[in-house]
Amino acid sequence: MDDYLFENDILIACKRASRFPEGVAEAFETLHAIIPFSTDRKFMSFSWMNDEKEIVYLAGAEILDGESFPNLENISLKKGKYRGKVIKNFMDKIPQLGQLFQELCRDPDLDKEGYCVEWYFNETDVKCFVKLID
Repeated sequence: MDDYLFENDILIACKRASRFPEGVAEAFETLHAIIPFSTDRKFMSFSWMNDEKEIVYLAGAEILDGESFPNLENISLKKGKYRGKVIKNFMDKIPQLGQLFQELCRDPDLDKEGYCVEWYFNETDVKCFVKLID
């Protein structure tokens, strides 16, 4: 596993999936219709388990200075320490993402108030990580 440090909060505009996993593709399609994919901004997704034991999933894009997306939810990637790893060619390895997050969520340093994060830093690879206790 690798450790990552974000020195500042990052504000992300998100489209919530109607259901997980069925609504994930539609959430990304809606997001990309508003904010096309580009490596010039961070594209991330956030997920967590709600009180009903359902996975909540948000597809998101970094909000750059001066931008506003009133039809999308905002969430912040909180500054701090994170742990995870890169999965190359992730579209061929979707089950590995779930397995990795199950492992990461057992980390003794896990921030229980955090969420699972996927950072799509290019079109084929994803960095999966969780927030650690500060």
